[in-house]
Amino acid sequence: MMITNIDYTSMVEKARASGASKVDFGSVVQPVEAIKGQQDTVTLSKQALALMNGDNTNTEEAAPTYIKPETARSLLAQSKAESGAAEVQERSTNFSDVMQKILDQRTGVDRKKLDEINAMIEEIANNEDMSPEEKEKAIEMLEKMKEEIIEESIELQKVAKQTDKPEDEV
Repeated sequence: MMITNIDYTSMVEKARASGASKVDFGSVVQPVEAIKGQQDTVTLSKQALALMNGDNTNTEEAAPTYIKPETARSLLAQSKAESGAAEVQERSTNFSDVMQKILDQRTGVDRKKLDEINAMIEEIANNEDMSPEEKEKAIEMLEKMKEEIIEESIELQKVAKQTDKPEDEV
């Protein structure tokens, strides 16, 4: 006897329902069910649908574009490039600050006083309560103060150079 795909549980339940005391598994013929096939699907473009509906106008479709995802390597390179530019800018500002300090030290200019005067000039220029004439007079006065500070530093440098000469030249 060959056993193939027999549903024993349904045979037992049928026998119970009919009131039978025995179930004969060999004599029962199982009904064969048809196997359902998969359905194929087709997706039609807008142009094909338009042609099927009788619309002969040219229907353009945008081709799907592929956007390449950014890799970790490219993101790191981009980050390094941005930070490198910031570093170069920071270095150049540091370099200019150092050069300004060297010049100030050689010329004897008091940079703090000049920065204070520049801040006062800017404050006066941004002051809305003062008339243009008052602003002009105050800024002229502060500019004169700046010139005096620079002239004093030049005089101090001249005096310092004269005192630095060796004794045999005197």
